[in-house]
Amino acid sequence: MTSIAITSFKGELPALTPRLLQPTNAQAARNVNLRKGSLRAENAPLPVLGIGGVINPSSIYRYPFGNDGAGFWFAWGDGQQVNAAKSPLAKDAWSRVYWTGDSFPKMAPIGVATQGAGPYPSGFYRLGIPAPVSAPLVTEPAGGEAPPTTTVGATYVVTYVSAYGEEGPPSPASNIINRWDGAGDQLPGKVNVQLPPSPNGPYNIVTKRLYRSESGGEFLYLADFPVAQGSWVDDVNSDELGIACPSLTWDMPDPAMVGLVEMPNGIFAGFFDNTLCFCEPYHPHAWPVDYQISFPDKIVGIGVTTAGLVVATTGRPRLVTGTTPAAMSAADPDADRLCVSRGSVVDMGEYVVYASTEGLVAVSGGEPQLITDGVLTPEQWQALNPASIHACRYEGRYLAFYDGGCFALAPGEGIEFIDAQAANSYYDIAASTLYLIQGNTIAKWRGGPPMTYRWRSKVFEFPPGSANFSCGKVVAAAFPVRFRVIADGTTALDAEIGSNQMFRLPPGFADAREWQVEASGSTEVFSIQIANTPSELT
Repeated sequence: MTSIAITSFKGELPALTPRLLQPTNAQAARNVNLRKGSLRAENAPLPVLGIGGVINPSSIYRYPFGNDGAGFWFAWGDGQQVNAAKSPLAKDAWSRVYWTGDSFPKMAPIGVATQGAGPYPSGFYRLGIPAPVSAPLVTEPAGGEAPPTTTVGATYVVTYVSAYGEEGPPSPASNIINRWDGAGDQLPGKVNVQLPPSPNGPYNIVTKRLYRSESGGEFLYLADFPVAQGSWVDDVNSDELGIACPSLTWDMPDPAMVGLVEMPNGIFAGFFDNTLCFCEPYHPHAWPVDYQISFPDKIVGIGVTTAGLVVATTGRPRLVTGTTPAAMSAADPDADRLCVSRGSVVDMGEYVVYASTEGLVAVSGGEPQLITDGVLTPEQWQALNPASIHACRYEGRYLAFYDGGCFALAPGEGIEFIDAQAANSYYDIAASTLYLIQGNTIAKWRGGPPMTYRWRSKVFEFPPGSANFSCGKVVAAAFPVRFRVIADGTTALDAEIGSNQMFRLPPGFADAREWQVEASGSTEVFSIQIANTPSELT
């Protein structure tokens, strides 16, 4: 009995010669959706929204708040690679959103980000709270009583606080002045405090906060003032001071920081040059320098996985682990797998995948693995222009767009190519929907009609005279299905199959050694068969 029967369909393995493929793998798998094992058409993207007022849109983000539950689409253009994230606070009263990649790091509450008719975000504040540039100046009032024998050396610092309760790092410390506690209106320990001036810049700062330290101790809370206030008289006793200043190291993020990602435990991460940065947990405005980790190589992109934070660089990747920013440590695998595209870095769950010069690299807890090894040759990989790749995780596959098209890859199953292009993509977790930027339009992935697919089998080899195929059968959900049979490079059949019934193949190919079958169309196919006799068909 001699026959070809294909009941399960997988993608291409272009690195292998067609005669060495497994029966389920394809020479060509274009515009196919093989998630169920059957041969189905991928659906075309469906334009759903125009992007007005943005030149050459390059990044999008669906802000989930407001607009009667529909949220708002944010868009950035001119090649900007923007990463956005909503507040790590579960019930943020201001529905804040944070983003990097649009000049310096930024944030905005709903009332600022979505004001007016768009485009959005329509406004922003600079992320972080600056330290006052000058120290407070303190003096004792003239004409006061002589100090007692017991005094303390007091010094002061000031912080700025935003309308959202975000507190920045302190100013330089004031001059030291001797003070003492007293009582009543004739308190001899009063101190005049000249406060630093109000800051410049888009920060929405509303408060100056004053702290006092005595005898070299901690800076303890003293008082809050409107940001415009310039002076105050301190007559607060030592036992009335409040908590210690929490923001001693709460620096602003570096103005060049990009690549913002969310991590567990209320932590954001980003990077600039060769430096990885972490925010104070649940305080995304605060990025202590003490939390920074530097690497020998420049960072290209970062991705969060269940094992930790993968840092893709121009040299070796690193896996950074830890539950708090102060306890992060980096593993240094013994493999140079440099990253060529920030947009290619994708969290796949247990590992992160990114594009290198050699192929797609997967990094988790062990050594980096080249997952396109055996799928694409180095020449085939370079033909995809890996530096242009931007990608996302979709239905367990690595879905990548590059200059010229799109491919989907699942390790161990092969690669499929899709006739779709996009300037960038965004996966909306809440809606379980992938969106693309196509020109000045946001398009919904798989929202349109079925595309026309093409799936060609491997080359099946038979001894001369043994494969006298005379009949065939295509089992599909609907018809017609275009079906081709190729014998020794010659088309033996090219026909529209109209039903699940057996059909006949033309004679004249009894001596053919190499056979291939191909199906194309837009309806789901469950199996394709050709055989010597009708009894061999199932």
